[in-house]
Amino acid sequence: MDNSMRLGLQQKQTLQLKMTPEMQLAIKILQLNTIELKNQVDEMLETNPVVELDEVSPDDSPKEPTTEVPLEEKFVTTAAEAVPPSKEFREEGRDDFGIDWAKYIQDSENTEFKVSRGRYGGEEDEATFENFVSAKTNLREHLTRQLHEATLNLTERKIGEFLVGLIDRNGYLRYTREQISEMLKIETGVVDKVVKAIQAMDPAGVGAFDLRECLLLQARDEGYEDDAVTAIIDKHLDDLAANRLAVIAKATGYDLDDINAAVEVIKEFNPKPGASFPVTGDQIYVTPDVFIEKVDGEYVAYLNERDVPRLRINNLYRDTIKNKDRTDKATYEFIRGKLEAARSFMRYIDKRKETILNVTRAILQVQHEFLDHGILHLKPLTLQDVAAMAGVHESTVSRATSGKYAQTPRGLLELKFFFSGAARTQSGEDVSTQAVKKRIDDLVKQEDPRKPLSDSDIVDRLKAEGIFIARRTVAKYRGELNILSSSARRRT
Repeated sequence: MDNSMRLGLQQKQTLQLKMTPEMQLAIKILQLNTIELKNQVDEMLETNPVVELDEVSPDDSPKEPTTEVPLEEKFVTTAAEAVPPSKEFREEGRDDFGIDWAKYIQDSENTEFKVSRGRYGGEEDEATFENFVSAKTNLREHLTRQLHEATLNLTERKIGEFLVGLIDRNGYLRYTREQISEMLKIETGVVDKVVKAIQAMDPAGVGAFDLRECLLLQARDEGYEDDAVTAIIDKHLDDLAANRLAVIAKATGYDLDDINAAVEVIKEFNPKPGASFPVTGDQIYVTPDVFIEKVDGEYVAYLNERDVPRLRINNLYRDTIKNKDRTDKATYEFIRGKLEAARSFMRYIDKRKETILNVTRAILQVQHEFLDHGILHLKPLTLQDVAAMAGVHESTVSRATSGKYAQTPRGLLELKFFFSGAARTQSGEDVSTQAVKKRIDDLVKQEDPRKPLSDSDIVDRLKAEGIFIARRTVAKYRGELNILSSSARRRT
């Protein structure tokens, strides 16, 4: 038998799914939130010469006869109108690229190829001071400003600036006095003097070397000295964490009532005094991508397009395409390529609008009771449910809602918030896990602190209300709500 290797040619047919450039562009644009979309539009303006800002107000622009539905009218629909299912993002057929560019330029006056500012845009909007928020300083800037007002000499002030730079974002000095002394080649007494100056600054507790010192600084700032509060912080933080209040009372000599009162005081202290400051000097704000309002008893959704510039094709390149015979081939092909890129970009922005709105409207069909009555009325909802209602794929719903926020009558909420798992009720209906968590939180807040509810007790209480979940599920939800165990919550 011949086992030798032989060379030969073989023909094999396989099926492979490839992401075309058009499909990649569609997915990329769909995933963008409002701020990211604005950045992409700005980048398009910088890199594509055929695109320019359309600064004409939609109300002032000439009305041309067209069979297309203007973009502005697509989104001004009443609640009674049926929402047409959006189509999946997919690449157009190859025949789509056989374009009569002269006709395309002539037709591009139509709003189909414009990115409008939407409901909040327009020249009639006035810039008011209410639309602006002052920048918030970070922790380092806040401490440095106070450092220059402290009673320190020039050298000590320079040492203070160095120490401020060592403070982490939670407000702690993560180096020991000896390490700082070694780094700066100075006496530890000088380090102590500057550290004490920093620890006297706002916020209270900043510049501490550990949690104990941080809490003691805050206690003394509040006027507590040589009492149950400072005694617990100084020597019994581990017992406090384990809720061993009887042990603390025996060791300190204070009665349980004093210990319980001191514990309530300590709970008000901030273990991370620097965490309330932004990481940088610029405060980061969430910009809503969708606005949800109640109009005539029905909830309506519309996109936030206030900061997205409107685009159009530059007139110079229109003339170049229209006069193809007087344009050399290289120039024509360059402009044609840029027009294809601009056309795809604008088309998929329109697709993005349509998909996000249809997904949001599908969510509103299910969660309108939550907007009316609160979180206890949040219904179970999955990506598959919304995909079926909106007529798109589940992955499209995920991309359309990821990282995007809606301004609702209940506040600013991430679109992902409206999706929730389900727990079964006695009647066979499903209830949102968010609603179950809220009920667990309410039960714990209403419990007797001397006899806190165990996980099994919570299971029984929920069962009496017709909600059936396992004890381990209660423990999981309790952990997600940062609620301690019953033994840790007990107050004697």
